[in-house]
Amino acid sequence: MDICFLGYYCHYLSSLRDGGSHCVSKNISILIIVILLLSGCWDERLNKDFASIPMVGFDGEIGNLTGYFGLPGEQHQSEQFEMLSAKGISVQDVAQKVDQKVNERLDLSKLTSILLSDDTVKSDLDHYLDAYYRNSRSRLNTVLIITEGSTAPFIQYGDKMGSDVNNYYSEFVEGFKLESVLSKADIQQSLSDLKDEAIDLTLPYIIMSKEENIPELLGLALFSGKKFSGKTLNKDDSIVLQLMKKKKGKYPFLTFTHKEVPLTIRVDNLQRKMKWDGTHIEIHYKMKIGIMEYYKNHLLEKKEIQEIEKFLEETFTKQMEEILKVLHDSNCDALGIGRYARAFHPNVFEKNKWNEIYPTLTITPIVQVKVIETGIAD
Repeated sequence: MDICFLGYYCHYLSSLRDGGSHCVSKNISILIIVILLLSGCWDERLNKDFASIPMVGFDGEIGNLTGYFGLPGEQHQSEQFEMLSAKGISVQDVAQKVDQKVNERLDLSKLTSILLSDDTVKSDLDHYLDAYYRNSRSRLNTVLIITEGSTAPFIQYGDKMGSDVNNYYSEFVEGFKLESVLSKADIQQSLSDLKDEAIDLTLPYIIMSKEENIPELLGLALFSGKKFSGKTLNKDDSIVLQLMKKKKGKYPFLTFTHKEVPLTIRVDNLQRKMKWDGTHIEIHYKMKIGIMEYYKNHLLEKKEIQEIEKFLEETFTKQMEEILKVLHDSNCDALGIGRYARAFHPNVFEKNKWNEIYPTLTITPIVQVKVIETGIAD
Protein backbone atom coordinates (compact mmCIF):
# COMPACT_ATOMS: atom_id res chain seq x y z
CA MET A 1 0.00 0.00 0.00
CA ASP A 2 2.86 2.40 0.84
CA ILE A 3 4.56 1.64 -2.50
CA CYS A 4 1.37 2.50 -4.36
CA PHE A 5 1.10 5.75 -2.46
CA LEU A 6 4.66 6.75 -3.34
CA GLY A 7 4.13 5.82 -6.96
CA TYR A 8 1.02 7.94 -7.30
CA TYR A 9 2.69 10.78 -5.43
CA CYS A 10 5.69 10.81 -7.78
CA HIS A 11 3.38 10.68 -10.78
CA TYR A 12 1.45 13.59 -9.32
CA LEU A 13 4.60 15.71 -8.96
CA SER A 14 5.60 14.87 -12.50
CA SER A 15 2.19 15.99 -13.73
CA LEU A 16 2.55 19.29 -11.93
CA ARG A 17 5.87 19.86 -13.59
CA ASP A 18 4.44 19.11 -17.03
CA GLY A 19 1.47 21.41 -16.48
CA GLY A 20 -1.24 18.88 -17.30
CA SER A 21 -4.29 20.22 -15.45
CA HIS A 22 -6.52 17.25 -16.30
CA CYS A 23 -3.88 14.82 -15.15
CA VAL A 24 -3.34 16.85 -11.97
CA SER A 25 -7.02 16.71 -11.10
CA LYS A 26 -7.12 12.98 -11.71
CA ASN A 27 -4.07 12.30 -9.57
CA ILE A 28 -5.38 14.42 -6.71
CA SER A 29 -8.49 12.25 -6.65
CA ILE A 30 -6.39 9.11 -6.60
CA LEU A 31 -4.23 10.53 -3.80
CA ILE A 32 -7.28 11.22 -1.65
CA ILE A 33 -8.55 7.66 -2.13
CA VAL A 34 -5.16 6.15 -1.30
CA ILE A 35 -4.79 8.29 1.84
CA LEU A 36 -8.22 7.20 3.05
CA LEU A 37 -7.26 3.57 2.52
CA LEU A 38 -4.05 4.03 4.51
CA SER A 39 -5.85 5.51 7.51
CA GLY A 40 -7.44 2.26 8.71
CA CYS A 41 -6.63 0.73 12.14
CA TRP A 42 -5.55 -2.64 10.82
CA ASP A 43 -4.02 -3.84 14.09
CA GLU A 44 -6.54 -2.49 16.58
CA ARG A 45 -7.16 -4.46 19.79
CA LEU A 46 -10.36 -3.55 21.59
CA ASN A 47 -10.05 -3.39 25.37
CA LYS A 48 -13.40 -5.10 25.81
CA ASP A 49 -11.96 -8.23 24.21
CA PHE A 50 -9.00 -8.51 26.57
CA ALA A 51 -8.36 -8.86 30.30
CA SER A 52 -5.07 -7.25 31.34
CA ILE A 53 -2.95 -9.21 33.81
CA PRO A 54 -0.63 -7.03 35.96
CA MET A 55 1.10 -9.83 37.89
CA VAL A 56 1.78 -13.55 37.64
CA GLY A 57 3.48 -16.08 39.87
CA PHE A 58 4.97 -19.53 39.27
CA ASP A 59 5.68 -22.50 41.52
CA GLY A 60 7.19 -25.86 40.66
CA GLU A 61 9.44 -26.54 37.70
CA ILE A 62 9.32 -26.99 33.95
CA GLY A 63 7.29 -30.13 33.34
CA ASN A 64 5.23 -29.61 36.49
CA LEU A 65 4.54 -25.90 36.74
CA THR A 66 1.73 -24.08 38.56
CA GLY A 67 0.89 -20.53 37.57
CA TYR A 68 -1.13 -17.89 39.42
CA PHE A 69 -2.55 -14.95 37.49
CA GLY A 70 -3.88 -11.84 39.24
CA LEU A 71 -6.96 -10.44 37.53
CA PRO A 72 -8.21 -7.03 38.78
CA GLY A 73 -11.98 -6.62 38.97
CA GLU A 74 -12.16 -3.85 36.38
CA GLN A 75 -10.48 -6.13 33.84
CA HIS A 76 -13.27 -8.69 33.68
CA GLN A 77 -16.94 -9.07 34.50
CA SER A 78 -16.51 -8.75 38.24
CA GLU A 79 -15.98 -6.05 40.82
CA GLN A 80 -13.47 -8.04 42.84
CA PHE A 81 -9.88 -9.13 42.33
CA GLU A 82 -9.59 -12.75 41.28
CA MET A 83 -6.63 -15.12 41.24
CA LEU A 84 -6.71 -17.71 38.48
CA SER A 85 -4.44 -20.74 38.54
CA ALA A 86 -3.57 -23.64 36.28
CA LYS A 87 -0.97 -26.36 35.91
CA GLY A 88 1.09 -27.09 32.83
CA ILE A 89 4.47 -28.14 31.55
CA SER A 90 5.70 -24.65 30.65
CA VAL A 91 4.98 -20.96 31.14
CA GLN A 92 3.13 -20.71 27.84
CA ASP A 93 1.18 -23.90 28.49
CA VAL A 94 0.00 -22.57 31.86
CA ALA A 95 -1.01 -19.23 30.32
CA GLN A 96 -3.09 -20.96 27.65
CA LYS A 97 -4.91 -23.04 30.26
CA VAL A 98 -5.68 -19.98 32.37
CA ASP A 99 -6.88 -18.20 29.23
CA GLN A 100 -9.53 -20.89 28.80
CA LYS A 101 -11.02 -20.01 32.19
CA VAL A 102 -12.13 -16.47 31.30
CA ASN A 103 -14.45 -15.02 28.68
CA GLU A 104 -11.90 -12.46 27.48
CA ARG A 105 -8.47 -13.12 26.07
CA LEU A 106 -5.66 -12.69 28.58
CA ASP A 107 -3.46 -9.71 27.79
CA LEU A 108 0.06 -9.88 29.21
CA SER A 109 1.27 -6.73 27.44
CA LYS A 110 0.66 -4.74 30.65
CA LEU A 111 2.33 -7.25 32.94
CA THR A 112 4.32 -5.31 35.56
CA SER A 113 5.67 -8.10 37.77
CA ILE A 114 6.63 -11.77 37.59
CA LEU A 115 6.98 -13.63 40.88
CA LEU A 116 8.92 -16.89 41.13
CA SER A 117 9.21 -19.12 44.19
CA ASP A 118 12.66 -19.71 45.64
CA ASP A 119 12.38 -23.44 44.88
CA THR A 120 11.42 -22.74 41.27
CA VAL A 121 14.52 -20.66 40.53
CA LYS A 122 16.84 -23.37 41.77
CA SER A 123 16.53 -24.51 38.16
CA ASP A 124 17.52 -22.31 35.21
CA LEU A 125 15.80 -18.93 35.49
CA ASP A 126 15.82 -18.24 31.75
CA HIS A 127 13.44 -21.17 31.19
CA TYR A 128 10.71 -19.10 32.83
CA LEU A 129 11.50 -15.87 30.98
CA ASP A 130 11.82 -17.20 27.45
CA ALA A 131 8.12 -16.94 26.59
CA TYR A 132 7.99 -13.30 27.67
CA TYR A 133 11.21 -12.34 25.94
CA ARG A 134 10.04 -13.80 22.62
CA ASN A 135 6.67 -12.04 22.70
CA SER A 136 6.86 -8.68 20.91
CA ARG A 137 4.09 -7.31 23.13
CA SER A 138 5.88 -8.08 26.40
CA ARG A 139 7.13 -5.25 28.59
CA LEU A 140 10.88 -5.61 29.01
CA ASN A 141 10.70 -3.51 32.19
CA THR A 142 8.51 -6.08 33.95
CA VAL A 143 10.14 -6.63 37.36
CA LEU A 144 11.25 -10.04 38.61
CA ILE A 145 10.80 -10.96 42.27
CA ILE A 146 11.73 -14.11 44.19
CA THR A 147 9.36 -15.23 46.95
CA GLU A 148 9.92 -17.30 50.04
CA GLY A 149 7.76 -20.36 49.43
CA SER A 150 4.78 -20.38 47.10
CA THR A 151 3.92 -17.28 45.08
CA ALA A 152 0.19 -17.89 45.62
CA PRO A 153 -0.26 -15.74 48.77
CA PHE A 154 1.67 -12.89 47.16
CA ILE A 155 -0.61 -12.91 44.13
CA GLN A 156 -3.73 -13.39 46.27
CA TYR A 157 -2.70 -10.31 48.23
CA GLY A 158 -3.91 -8.41 45.18
CA ASP A 159 -7.41 -8.36 46.66
CA LYS A 160 -6.05 -5.97 49.35
CA MET A 161 -4.11 -3.70 47.00
CA GLY A 162 -7.11 -1.70 45.85
CA SER A 163 -6.35 0.75 43.06
CA ASP A 164 -2.62 0.01 43.35
CA VAL A 165 -3.01 -3.55 42.10
CA ASN A 166 -1.71 -2.85 38.60
CA ASN A 167 1.63 -1.45 39.74
CA TYR A 168 1.96 -2.62 43.33
CA TYR A 169 5.08 -4.78 43.02
CA SER A 170 6.78 -2.63 40.37
CA GLU A 171 6.41 0.45 42.60
CA PHE A 172 7.46 -1.66 45.58
CA VAL A 173 10.75 -2.42 43.81
CA GLU A 174 11.17 1.15 42.55
CA GLY A 175 10.91 2.51 46.09
CA PHE A 176 13.73 0.27 47.30
CA LYS A 177 15.83 1.20 44.27
CA LEU A 178 15.67 4.83 45.36
CA GLU A 179 16.89 3.78 48.80
CA SER A 180 19.81 1.83 47.26
CA VAL A 181 18.53 -1.50 48.56
CA LEU A 182 17.85 -2.83 45.05
CA SER A 183 19.19 -2.19 41.58
CA LYS A 184 17.47 -2.69 38.23
CA ALA A 185 15.63 -6.03 38.27
CA ASP A 186 13.55 -6.32 35.12
CA ILE A 187 13.35 -8.90 32.33
CA GLN A 188 15.74 -7.07 30.03
CA GLN A 189 18.48 -6.52 32.62
CA SER A 190 18.09 -10.01 34.08
CA LEU A 191 18.40 -11.79 30.74
CA SER A 192 21.40 -9.64 29.88
CA ASP A 193 23.14 -10.68 33.12
CA LEU A 194 22.11 -14.32 32.72
CA LYS A 195 23.76 -14.49 29.31
CA ASP A 196 26.99 -12.91 30.59
CA GLU A 197 29.15 -15.37 32.51
CA ALA A 198 31.28 -12.50 33.85
CA ILE A 199 28.59 -11.26 36.25
CA ASP A 200 25.91 -12.87 38.39
CA LEU A 201 22.37 -11.80 39.01
CA THR A 202 20.74 -10.54 42.20
CA LEU A 203 16.96 -10.17 42.50
CA PRO A 204 14.54 -8.87 45.16
CA TYR A 205 13.61 -11.52 47.72
CA ILE A 206 10.30 -11.05 49.54
CA ILE A 207 8.58 -12.81 52.39
CA MET A 208 5.09 -12.63 53.85
CA SER A 209 5.29 -10.71 57.12
CA LYS A 210 4.05 -12.86 60.00
CA GLU A 211 2.94 -9.88 62.09
CA GLU A 212 1.00 -7.93 59.46
CA ASN A 213 0.60 -10.61 56.80
CA ILE A 214 1.79 -8.29 54.03
CA PRO A 215 4.61 -8.69 51.48
CA GLU A 216 7.91 -7.53 52.92
CA LEU A 217 11.36 -7.22 51.38
CA LEU A 218 13.90 -9.46 53.05
CA GLY A 219 16.77 -8.39 50.81
CA LEU A 220 18.49 -9.87 47.78
CA ALA A 221 18.49 -13.38 46.33
CA LEU A 222 21.95 -14.31 45.05
CA PHE A 223 22.29 -16.27 41.82
CA SER A 224 25.16 -18.43 40.67
CA GLY A 225 24.98 -18.66 36.91
CA LYS A 226 21.33 -19.16 36.00
CA LYS A 227 20.25 -20.67 39.32
CA PHE A 228 19.36 -19.32 42.76
CA SER A 229 22.18 -20.22 45.12
CA GLY A 230 19.90 -20.45 48.15
CA LYS A 231 21.80 -17.57 49.80
CA THR A 232 20.36 -14.11 50.51
CA LEU A 233 21.49 -10.75 51.85
CA ASN A 234 19.44 -8.69 54.30
CA LYS A 235 18.42 -5.11 53.52
CA ASP A 236 21.39 -3.41 55.21
CA ASP A 237 23.87 -5.68 53.46
CA SER A 238 21.98 -5.14 50.20
CA ILE A 239 22.54 -1.38 50.49
CA VAL A 240 26.26 -1.91 51.04
CA LEU A 241 26.38 -4.31 48.09
CA GLN A 242 24.82 -1.66 45.83
CA LEU A 243 27.51 0.76 47.02
CA MET A 244 30.17 -1.85 46.28
CA LYS A 245 28.71 -2.19 42.77
CA LYS A 246 28.55 1.62 42.36
CA LYS A 247 24.78 1.35 41.95
CA LYS A 248 23.96 4.05 44.47
CA GLY A 249 20.32 5.13 44.51
CA LYS A 250 18.97 8.58 45.28
CA TYR A 251 18.64 8.06 49.05
CA PRO A 252 21.47 5.83 50.29
CA PHE A 253 20.96 6.09 54.06
CA LEU A 254 22.57 3.80 56.64
CA THR A 255 22.28 3.81 60.42
CA PHE A 256 24.94 2.57 62.84
CA THR A 257 25.53 2.79 66.58
CA HIS A 258 28.59 4.85 67.53
CA LYS A 259 29.42 5.26 71.20
CA GLU A 260 25.94 3.99 72.07
CA VAL A 261 24.40 6.77 69.97
CA PRO A 262 22.52 6.23 66.65
CA LEU A 263 24.50 7.58 63.71
CA THR A 264 22.68 7.95 60.38
CA ILE A 265 24.67 8.82 57.29
CA ARG A 266 23.97 9.56 53.63
CA VAL A 267 26.51 8.48 51.02
CA ASP A 268 26.90 11.46 48.70
CA ASN A 269 29.78 10.33 46.53
CA LEU A 270 31.54 7.04 45.91
CA GLN A 271 34.63 6.10 43.94
CA ARG A 272 35.94 2.60 43.31
CA LYS A 273 39.30 1.39 42.04
CA MET A 274 40.56 -2.18 41.67
CA LYS A 275 44.17 -3.27 42.05
CA TRP A 276 45.18 -6.74 40.90
CA ASP A 277 48.14 -8.83 41.98
CA GLY A 278 47.73 -12.23 40.38
CA THR A 279 44.64 -13.74 41.98
CA HIS A 280 44.56 -11.16 44.78
CA ILE A 281 42.34 -8.13 44.27
CA GLU A 282 42.19 -4.98 46.35
CA ILE A 283 39.05 -2.90 45.88
CA HIS A 284 39.57 0.65 47.10
CA TYR A 285 36.48 2.67 47.96
CA LYS A 286 36.46 6.40 48.66
CA MET A 287 33.23 7.65 50.22
CA LYS A 288 32.05 11.16 50.89
CA ILE A 289 29.23 11.17 53.39
CA GLY A 290 26.86 13.51 55.17
CA ILE A 291 25.71 13.01 58.75
CA MET A 292 21.92 13.03 58.96
CA GLU A 293 21.46 12.17 62.64
CA TYR A 294 23.80 12.14 65.61
CA TYR A 295 22.38 13.79 68.68
CA LYS A 296 25.67 13.69 70.56
CA ASN A 297 26.72 16.71 68.45
CA HIS A 298 30.25 18.19 68.90
CA LEU A 299 30.71 17.66 65.18
CA LEU A 300 32.61 20.92 64.79
CA GLU A 301 35.51 19.34 66.63
CA LYS A 302 38.02 17.86 64.21
CA LYS A 303 38.84 15.03 66.60
CA GLU A 304 35.21 13.93 66.76
CA ILE A 305 34.91 13.95 62.95
CA GLN A 306 38.08 11.89 62.62
CA GLU A 307 36.77 9.36 65.15
CA ILE A 308 33.53 8.99 63.17
CA GLU A 309 35.45 8.60 59.91
CA LYS A 310 37.65 5.91 61.42
CA PHE A 311 34.63 4.15 62.91
CA LEU A 312 32.84 4.15 59.54
CA GLU A 313 35.92 2.92 57.69
CA GLU A 314 36.28 -0.02 60.06
CA THR A 315 32.54 -0.76 60.03
CA PHE A 316 32.23 -0.64 56.23
CA THR A 317 35.36 -2.75 55.79
CA LYS A 318 34.07 -5.44 58.14
CA GLN A 319 30.62 -5.45 56.53
CA MET A 320 32.09 -5.66 53.03
CA GLU A 321 34.32 -8.56 54.07
CA GLU A 322 31.27 -10.42 55.37
CA ILE A 323 29.35 -9.73 52.15
CA LEU A 324 32.28 -10.91 50.03
CA LYS A 325 32.39 -14.14 52.04
CA VAL A 326 28.69 -14.76 51.34
CA LEU A 327 29.25 -14.02 47.65
CA HIS A 328 32.18 -16.45 47.56
CA ASP A 329 30.24 -19.15 49.38
CA SER A 330 27.40 -18.65 46.88
CA ASN A 331 29.80 -18.51 43.91
CA CYS A 332 27.96 -15.31 43.00
CA ASP A 333 29.99 -12.65 41.20
CA ALA A 334 27.48 -9.89 41.87
CA LEU A 335 30.23 -7.25 41.69
CA GLY A 336 31.03 -8.13 38.09
CA ILE A 337 34.69 -8.87 38.84
CA GLY A 338 34.62 -11.10 35.77
CA ARG A 339 33.86 -8.17 33.49
CA TYR A 340 36.83 -6.29 34.87
CA ALA A 341 39.03 -9.36 34.46
CA ARG A 342 37.84 -9.94 30.91
CA ALA A 343 38.63 -6.34 29.96
CA PHE A 344 41.91 -5.73 31.79
CA HIS A 345 43.28 -9.11 32.93
CA PRO A 346 42.56 -11.61 30.15
CA ASN A 347 45.32 -13.85 31.53
CA VAL A 348 43.09 -14.44 34.59
CA PHE A 349 39.74 -14.62 32.80
CA GLU A 350 39.04 -17.81 30.88
CA LYS A 351 35.86 -18.15 28.85
CA ASN A 352 33.32 -20.69 30.12
CA LYS A 353 35.38 -21.24 33.27
CA TRP A 354 34.84 -18.04 35.24
CA ASN A 355 32.53 -19.80 37.71
CA GLU A 356 35.51 -22.02 38.60
CA ILE A 357 38.05 -19.19 38.72
CA TYR A 358 36.02 -16.67 40.74
CA PRO A 359 35.92 -18.67 44.02
CA THR A 360 39.72 -18.95 43.96
CA LEU A 361 40.24 -15.18 44.01
CA THR A 362 41.10 -13.30 47.19
CA ILE A 363 39.26 -9.98 47.38
CA THR A 364 40.13 -7.35 49.98
CA PRO A 365 38.06 -4.18 50.45
CA ILE A 366 39.82 -1.00 51.59
CA VAL A 367 37.55 1.87 52.59
CA GLN A 368 38.29 5.56 53.05
CA VAL A 369 35.53 7.80 54.44
CA LYS A 370 35.39 11.58 54.39
CA VAL A 371 32.67 13.53 56.23
CA ILE A 372 31.72 16.50 54.06
CA GLU A 373 28.47 17.58 55.72
CA THR A 374 27.23 17.64 59.30
CA GLY A 375 23.98 19.56 58.87
CA ILE A 376 22.98 22.88 60.43
CA ALA A 377 22.63 21.68 64.03
CA ASP A 378 26.32 22.30 64.67
